[in-house]
Amino acid sequence: MIYGHGDDGYRYQTLFKANFSSNVWFERTADKLLSHLKEQLATIANYPTPNADELGEKIAKHHQLETDNVLMTNGATEAFYIISSLFHGKKAAIGTPTFSEYEDACIKNAMPLTYYKRSDVVDTNFGEPLAFICNPNNPDGFCTTVPEIRALLLKFPETTFVIDEAYIDFTFQINSCVPLIKEFDNLIIVKSLTKLFSIPGLRLGYTISNSHTKQKLQQSKMPWSVNSMAIVAGKYIFDHYHAMTPDMATLLNYSKNLQQEINALRNFTVIPSTTNFFLVQLKTPDAAQLKDYLANTHQLLIRDASNFRGLDSYYIRIASQDPQKNQLLVNALKKWSIH
Repeated sequence: MIYGHGDDGYRYQTLFKANFSSNVWFERTADKLLSHLKEQLATIANYPTPNADELGEKIAKHHQLETDNVLMTNGATEAFYIISSLFHGKKAAIGTPTFSEYEDACIKNAMPLTYYKRSDVVDTNFGEPLAFICNPNNPDGFCTTVPEIRALLLKFPETTFVIDEAYIDFTFQINSCVPLIKEFDNLIIVKSLTKLFSIPGLRLGYTISNSHTKQKLQQSKMPWSVNSMAIVAGKYIFDHYHAMTPDMATLLNYSKNLQQEINALRNFTVIPSTTNFFLVQLKTPDAAQLKDYLANTHQLLIRDASNFRGLDSYYIRIASQDPQKNQLLVNALKKWSIH
């Protein structure tokens, strides 16, 4: 789904006042990181290290793991395609609704697909060699706890579970599954740095797995997929991790307040989420029309969620911004509901 994701403002000839369509950190890239990247621009004159190993070492240390547990990737999306290539032609299970690239990666690798309801994951019987779990889930923020995932790993040892933790830092509801890596061989965790640190344009992610799985993934991965500036950014982030980590409590409070305000509006029903992003169900199937109205009339961008499998044109996704921008959206939705 190359053109079906959020943050598609390029499709409109307008300067947006606020972007609610992309669930990344709302204050954009930190100034200190931008300054550091400017100072390191000359590094693009040389090839990056083939596997970004120096960054992988820092990340392994951060997670208290071995270097052989971490593989750097060109964003989380590359990881899904590499993982799927190891299971070419085999069956995979995907929750719905969820991030579309799992399905696209599996289709590319001729994998028959079965679908389960993401909110029913703990009651699902997995017989497929591969299963994807987005946690917290995109687009609805649904969370599955570490004990619940551990139970799945134990119950279905023949299934390799891919836990996508791209948004794990955007909720206080659950913890990361990283500690389970030392216990289970049928677990691959995919992480992303682009959302929390607002660097989606650099494409930077990584996998965490046992060393044997990491070796197989590395053999399927093209060299130099992580560019020099992404490596520079990643090294800076992990050298200053605590100072760089955003104030998530504030953002989640903004999200909670925005959910309440929209839910109080006529014709809008919020599906509650403990993350910075959430689904809104419309009274009428007008997601595309509402998106265009907000973009063209109010210079506000939201996510039409109708192309998530399991959803339809009754759904939009919103990622909270600051209170001033959130109020712009609430006011615009009020006008839509009476127009």
